[in-house]
Amino acid sequence: MYIFTRDVVCVDGESPTYKRIADDGDRMSVLDLLIGASVGQRVVVVGTLVLYGYLAVRRPSTARAAAERGAKTLGTLTTLVLAALLLASAIGRLLPRDAVAGLIGGAAGVPGVVLAGLVGGALPGGPYAVYPIIAEVADSGAALLVGYGGIGLLRIPYGLVFFEERIVAARVAIGVVVTVAFAAVIAVVIGA
Repeated sequence: MYIFTRDVVCVDGESPTYKRIADDGDRMSVLDLLIGASVGQRVVVVGTLVLYGYLAVRRPSTARAAAERGAKTLGTLTTLVLAALLLASAIGRLLPRDAVAGLIGGAAGVPGVVLAGLVGGALPGGPYAVYPIIAEVADSGAALLVGYGGIGLLRIPYGLVFFEERIVAARVAIGVVVTVAFAAVIAVVIGA
């Protein structure tokens, strides 16, 4: 039997993304499940509880409305997040890691890592959908993440609603330059 844990241990060729180990090993505590295993997760969870505690005392109707809206959002996103995690797992099993690394990873050299950054810029969806996929398919995940955050081609329509075309174009151009430069540096650091 396998359980989730915070330690990175690969079992039977499994991806370290899921961090599973044998039942007799280091387990994730109930506290980790409730408020998160990392400091960042705990800050968000505890901060949310403190905020809602304050709202419940000072502005109960606001707390209730916010909780209802949050629950509704969670309900709509739950299936998407579950599907994204299942999709990422399937992609990780279907795509040969060596082939992916040969195209957009360190094995492809500087051009491959730069391409990974540019591919990251075209990935659709929010982080809850994209991050698991990035974690499964590439050893140059940092370049993919920088491209995803910096270029964000699919955010162009949203940007055009609020900003002038030149501002959106400048954001994308800067994102491409930063992504390419960062990817090149990553490639040199990892010895690609």
